[in-house]
Amino acid sequence: MKQKIIHITGIITLGVLLTLCVPHQSEESSPNVILTSQGVSDIRNELGKLPLLDKSYDRWVKVLEDDMALGVNVPVPKDPAGGYTHNRHKQNYISMYGAGLLWQLSGDEKYAIFVKDMLLEYADMYPSLGAHPVEKSYARGKLFWQQLNEAVWLVYTSQAYDCIKSYLSEEDRKKIEADLLIPYANLLSVESTYVFNRIHNHAVWAAAGVGMAGYAMDNEEMVHRALFGIETEEHKDKPKGYYAQLDLLFSPDGYYTEGPYYQRYALLPYVLFAQAIENNNPAYKIFEYRGQILRKATLVTLQMTNTDGKFMPFNDALKDMSFRAPELINAVNIVYNEFPESKQLLSVAKAQGRVALTQAGLRVAKDLNNGEAQPFQWLSMELNDGADGKQGAVGILRADANKDAACVVMKYAQHGMGHGHFDRLGIMMYDNGNEILSDYGAARYVNVEYKHGGRYLPENKTWAKHTVAHNTVVMDKTTQFNGDYKTADKVSGEKWFFNIENEHISIMSAKENNAYGSAQAQRTVAVIKDKDLFEFPLVVDVFKIDDDKKHTYDLPFYYKGKLLYTNADYTNFTTQRGTMGDDFGYQHLWKEGQGKASTDNFQTVWFNEGRFYTMTTEAQADDEIFYTRIGANDPEFSLRNETGLLFRRSNQSSTCFASALEVHGNKNFDTELVENQVGIVKGVKTLLNNKAYTIVEIQTVKNSSIVLAISNSTNAPSEEHNMNIADKQYTWKGPYKLFKK
Repeated sequence: MKQKIIHITGIITLGVLLTLCVPHQSEESSPNVILTSQGVSDIRNELGKLPLLDKSYDRWVKVLEDDMALGVNVPVPKDPAGGYTHNRHKQNYISMYGAGLLWQLSGDEKYAIFVKDMLLEYADMYPSLGAHPVEKSYARGKLFWQQLNEAVWLVYTSQAYDCIKSYLSEEDRKKIEADLLIPYANLLSVESTYVFNRIHNHAVWAAAGVGMAGYAMDNEEMVHRALFGIETEEHKDKPKGYYAQLDLLFSPDGYYTEGPYYQRYALLPYVLFAQAIENNNPAYKIFEYRGQILRKATLVTLQMTNTDGKFMPFNDALKDMSFRAPELINAVNIVYNEFPESKQLLSVAKAQGRVALTQAGLRVAKDLNNGEAQPFQWLSMELNDGADGKQGAVGILRADANKDAACVVMKYAQHGMGHGHFDRLGIMMYDNGNEILSDYGAARYVNVEYKHGGRYLPENKTWAKHTVAHNTVVMDKTTQFNGDYKTADKVSGEKWFFNIENEHISIMSAKENNAYGSAQAQRTVAVIKDKDLFEFPLVVDVFKIDDDKKHTYDLPFYYKGKLLYTNADYTNFTTQRGTMGDDFGYQHLWKEGQGKASTDNFQTVWFNEGRFYTMTTEAQADDEIFYTRIGANDPEFSLRNETGLLFRRSNQSSTCFASALEVHGNKNFDTELVENQVGIVKGVKTLLNNKAYTIVEIQTVKNSSIVLAISNSTNAPSEEHNMNIADKQYTWKGPYKLFKK
């Protein structure tokens, strides 16, 4: 059997035709999609010898024992996400998948019978189903309210069918394929080309489901459809299909444009379909495609975590999601199996606590048992965005590669399509394994029916996406790009410089010339290590913004911990409180306190899990500080009531917010002894701020200071700079310099 496919390294074009084939798989070679007949033999030989493999096997036995006791239950779909029928169909594909594995590995016929009976029930019901009754999605499924869930069902169910195919009679195979799998795949593809041909994570899942079902049924046309999309008048000569998703949704670094939460989710269909391609068409060399993009993507996903494994929550993200998610378990197993030199992945697999029951999972369990794991190293890195790597970036600065080291993240990438937030030049900070400056993430309770059927809450649009919900400047109390994501998607932030080579300072700087209308912004963040001065690395944050017109500039910081001290002269609204505004997210912020600076600096101290954090921010004469709490105008009590500081500077055209965030001291909870609860930063002072330079001094109580000089007009490494400020000469080469006085 032969098929025409179009495939060149990097980008798929319609001008190059290669003839490749999907080889026929005999019943004796089944399964062949993800688990293979050789893999079955190898795993059976190792059961009882490898603790992690045995634990993973026993887990599936327990899951199936509980669910199979309920019998086969295929209800008529009616509920949204989180409802009974939604959850039942979701559990059905999980249980079918697990039972298929256990049939292959144990030979116990009850598992094959369970999958067969379930598939036949679906085959009886599916032809009579219309569109799902919940009309909340742009692309409704039949079993589920949206086709995304429909595609996930097919990704898992195609593997279950593959595992029991050789057990089925010819009659049962024909019925399941003709009445269920083929029309199901057609719904996701030929009947929904507006979804299937999109460059989007929904289309990735659909392509994987259709392609894996094609391999399971030995249907070469379905595999071709999945790889290259469907040619229509609307999508003529446009990139589409699985290869196009690999080309266009990942940057050359492996960063996925929708952010780490969705990178984690989309990674599963990418790697599963890649494994199916590798098993059936090894000549495609899919894991070498585009410079080993799937290996890069997996490693990058892991790097975009706090050291507790939770993903950095920018864009639409649920904050408790971590690398222990099943998507990452499969990705780590598959990528390690293809690239076993990546021994750090074994440490991740150990922390995940289980492996997939496939040959990839077997290899991980074996090598872990042989003591081959190396510690995972969290690194400082700049992750370029865009298919060409030229659409901004996400910068990650870590104090060191050890667990729980301080880490600062800045986003100056693309918007992130429909899941993006208006948070250009927004930052987050972690320390000691905890969030210190936090991003809200998404307003959603996934699969919790009480909360709008598990879909995104209204507050996701009225709060979480708005600029004031992030640690970045808001101009005139209005969201960046006026809240228009289509405009935001067309442009990105501009990388200015990123340097992690100096042992005393790691630094990143980026510009944003579109989000604020005619105003131009630049943010520079540095992690400074000076053990003579600071107990822990010091974070310096410099945000400058310039315009010809005067504006009100707000800079919020959402801190995690207990507020201990502030030096501002403030009023606390203890008996009655109002909101910070009426729109653009301000309506969801309670105004709990309001104050003015009592000195040239605002200083605030809070406590988080045994450590103290002091933020010192330069103040001008009329600056205000607001103490805020999320949760106003929240009639269903959906928002988390988190605290923040908001610095306001009014009637300014150009200005600079300069802050230093110091980590210091500790409290022993057993002895109740407290050390170094007072920081040493005395003040922050902007020595110069214009279009060419920003120079900021951080003064300490030790009568010493450090000065950070930033070049705003040129970032050339060879450019020399010479400035005299108050009879002090500052001379340096390159876009920045750290001076110690």
